[in-house]
Amino acid sequence: MSKILGYIAYEGPSEIDGAPIVVIINKIDTDSENDKTGAIAQSFILRSDISPIDALNTGADESICGDCGHRPYLIKTGQSDEPPCYVNVGRSVRAVYEAYKRGRYVKADPATIAKALQGKIIRLGTYGDPFAAPVAMWAKITRYAAGHRGYTHQWARPDFDVAAWAPMVMASADNIDQAAHANLLGMRVFRVSIGVDVQAGEASCPASKEAGARATCAKCPLCSGTSINARDIVIADHATGHARRVIKLATA
Repeated sequence: MSKILGYIAYEGPSEIDGAPIVVIINKIDTDSENDKTGAIAQSFILRSDISPIDALNTGADESICGDCGHRPYLIKTGQSDEPPCYVNVGRSVRAVYEAYKRGRYVKADPATIAKALQGKIIRLGTYGDPFAAPVAMWAKITRYAAGHRGYTHQWARPDFDVAAWAPMVMASADNIDQAAHANLLGMRVFRVSIGVDVQAGEASCPASKEAGARATCAKCPLCSGTSINARDIVIADHATGHARRVIKLATA
């Protein structure tokens, strides 16, 4: 019998547009290959009916990423000038989707998954925005976890429940104005800056190059939303093309 790779935590309509999605929890007992994150359980939020490559190319990834300006489809169609998402969808995300279609993940109730995650650190939304799935599901499966790390670009939506989500995730911000707006709503912020640019009330991500990569995400609790009392976090843009964006800003 093949080893179970992980769990299906949710199958149902997207909270963003109602399309069918699935939440996969994996890497619970295996080390991450990502030096920045360290050993941390992962969660993938995917369209359940089409491959992530097709979703990315057609814009159907809106169901799991919302209006995030880093979606390649929005950039390709001229609807956004943000840098593209850094996630390699053709590699890890596609592999998770194909394993899901082969039946390698077990559908389990929240209590079972919560016990599996007991004492673990989990990333909410390794791929996809956690907001796409019900916040109650995330709260149930993380109740015994040692900690969680998560980010959302959906914090400005009128249907975003700040009281429920703020302790779970950081508000992703792409500029200072967005960060200030999210703070006013009651969110802690994870901001991506063009070049090294630490503002008052912020601290550099300890896992970043500019901070000396002195910690991994698994060992650093700073991206745990308002569940901890801490400064906002900022990291220098390191996505593809970041050097060109620094030069463009300097010569603007």
